[in-house]
Amino acid sequence: MVKSLNNSTLRPLSESILRTLLYYDIFNYPLKADEIQRFLPTNHVATDDIVDALEEMSSQGYLFQFGDLYSVQNNEDWASRRLKGNAEAEKLLAIARKKGKFISSFPFVRGVLASGSLSKGYMDENSDLDFFIITKPGRLWIARMLLVVYKRIFLFNSHKYFCVNYFVDADHLEIEEKNLFTATELATVIPLCNAELYQKLHAQNSWLLNFFPNFKPRPVNETAATSNGIVKRVIEGIINIAGGNWWERYFMNVSLKRWEHIYKAQYTKVDFDVAFKTKKYTSKNHPRHFQRRVIELYQQKMEGFSKKFNISWKA
Repeated sequence: MVKSLNNSTLRPLSESILRTLLYYDIFNYPLKADEIQRFLPTNHVATDDIVDALEEMSSQGYLFQFGDLYSVQNNEDWASRRLKGNAEAEKLLAIARKKGKFISSFPFVRGVLASGSLSKGYMDENSDLDFFIITKPGRLWIARMLLVVYKRIFLFNSHKYFCVNYFVDADHLEIEEKNLFTATELATVIPLCNAELYQKLHAQNSWLLNFFPNFKPRPVNETAATSNGIVKRVIEGIINIAGGNWWERYFMNVSLKRWEHIYKAQYTKVDFDVAFKTKKYTSKNHPRHFQRRVIELYQQKMEGFSKKFNISWKA
């Protein structure tokens, strides 16, 4: 039987834990206690205190435990699915490191990070290898076009192991949209090439700590140096001489016109500008506008749990 909760019995730590679990419930992804601590919106909480709160809520029927995993859903299959996906992600991380090193060899690419499912430690048959690319300032759109052309010609436009849909330049590392979704993505990216830029990325996005005050950047001991061979440097020099600034503007305008032609009718202007961010220093191509979908689903999860247990969430 479901018990009734209200603000007098729902402790602040319990509410913080529920908020964290409900976000990952969107992806049918149970969490471990240390993962909950990492993404908890509350600071200075020991893992032991989290475990005690989890066990208390589990005994009351508000949460469900499967080994060392916790979920707001009583579905053991999701725990098994997660463990299988974790093992697959571990195998694919080695591939991602090789792909990241290869991507870093392209002209004007300065840093490469893994994002998406892999950065969350989960991969399945529907997952792509997503890469977050940092470029030389003023050459983002040329770098993007070269990578897209390579994918279309040599990979037959396959996204499976080469999905490059988010670019920023090294002088504009601050993420403009500051919400739970972008904070989660930023907190989980895996540095593949250029540890210094990974550290600079987090230094310039200190707002992340407003969402995850317990966050600590990943270790960078396995992060490769960006490839900077003579062929790359020669190509960059030729492009700079052969109208680099003109080509930069051209590729940005061509990309925007293409996206407007294909997708603009499907979105409001605000949503289009976020899903297909097109500026001199950043490019995002997310046709499914996953950011909005996740934020909406999270709100629905919060509202559904509130009704089920008679909770009024604190602001």
